[in-house]
Amino acid sequence: MGKTIFIKEIIIILNEPKLCPTCQKEDRLEKGTVREERSNGKTILCTRCEALTVVTNHNLKNVELSSTKDDIIMLKEPYLIRKVGY
Repeated sequence: MGKTIFIKEIIIILNEPKLCPTCQKEDRLEKGTVREERSNGKTILCTRCEALTVVTNHNLKNVELSSTKDDIIMLKEPYLIRKVGY
């Protein structure tokens, strides 16, 4: 059995960021552990602030998340979906 991944914020962005858009740190970024099915965008999970960054040009209102391993994905309620552009 895998680990539990908690997500409390989903960030939609056009270009891949070097730092997490929420906490502005880069030491706890995990690429490719979570998959977003609707946009097939690249995902980056920050385990420090529990934010999932989806690199896509789609404007997502709802997300379909799945794990690449046998992990459990838990969305913390109420979770936030926001679009960041820079």
